[in-house]
Amino acid sequence: MRADAPPEFPLLRTCSISLLLCFDSLMHTRSVTATARQMNKSQPAISRDLARLRALLKDEIFVVIRKRLVPTERALSLHMQMHGALAGMEQALGEGLPFFPGELSGVINIGAAAHTELLLAAPLTTILQQEAPRLIVRFQPVHGDFSPDDLDSGRMDLAIGLFPSPPSRFPSQVLFTDERVCVVSARHPLSRRHRLTMKDLQGMKWLAFSHMYGKETNFDRALQGTGHAMHFSAYVSSFGTAPYFLLETDYATTMPRVIAEKHLPHFDLKLLRLPPVLREARIVMVWSAQNDSRRLHQWLRSTIGGLVAQLVPSKLYSGVRHGDYIK
Repeated sequence: MRADAPPEFPLLRTCSISLLLCFDSLMHTRSVTATARQMNKSQPAISRDLARLRALLKDEIFVVIRKRLVPTERALSLHMQMHGALAGMEQALGEGLPFFPGELSGVINIGAAAHTELLLAAPLTTILQQEAPRLIVRFQPVHGDFSPDDLDSGRMDLAIGLFPSPPSRFPSQVLFTDERVCVVSARHPLSRRHRLTMKDLQGMKWLAFSHMYGKETNFDRALQGTGHAMHFSAYVSSFGTAPYFLLETDYATTMPRVIAEKHLPHFDLKLLRLPPVLREARIVMVWSAQNDSRRLHQWLRSTIGGLVAQLVPSKLYSGVRHGDYIK
């Protein structure tokens, strides 16, 4: 390049990595207070960084709605491109260096369906706190399908749940395939049965979770064209209330067998086999392509894969080696 040629990356020369990291954190936390804590800075310092960003980009970047930072369209567009670039820089700088989980700090955000959280939350937190004691483990609810924006924006590091067909642009791994079962109280009229027929489904009262109300479910799709249906007439807001609800009513619900069996030592419940069309329950882990090769995320996914191999019966485990995935 000629000596009198204009400098490359003129905008980057007016910015700093610290400023970009502040923006990335604000996009995740949507809070000046939380970002100040995450970056070990004062709140006024983060506010000054935000003011510099607004001046540099000539955009509000965030507007305050109900005491929460809401990104503008410009911020959303910028972050979608910038987060991957920062991840790439982190990876390039870390190549060849040893990876020590014990030196990690910050927050690991895991989106989890209710069934998955019951299975993994406590043992996974225990393992992560042993290997990376400065990490904060934060589980977030995933209702039905995950939101792509949560992974694209970095608000979630990964999501785990009963995702029937994740978008192809997201790498994913089947952690295990289980049998979905019907769960009822031991005093339920059908509790002495071992399995349900398609005709049984229609005459039963089914319990579901509030987020399913008014939406097409996996059950609707599976039963389409069969002439049979499941009628959900009660919805609860929390998965944790389900076994208590079942004990006091003649309702039924469904869940993966490995989860249902965790309830049996504590609640007087019975498990009934569902018709074959409703049995399969695939637990899938999904993450963003921009985090695919980051060593922290590879370590996290490998740790989850190893834990699942211990927690579920070998006949259910997917057999996918840790770190292998579907693209």
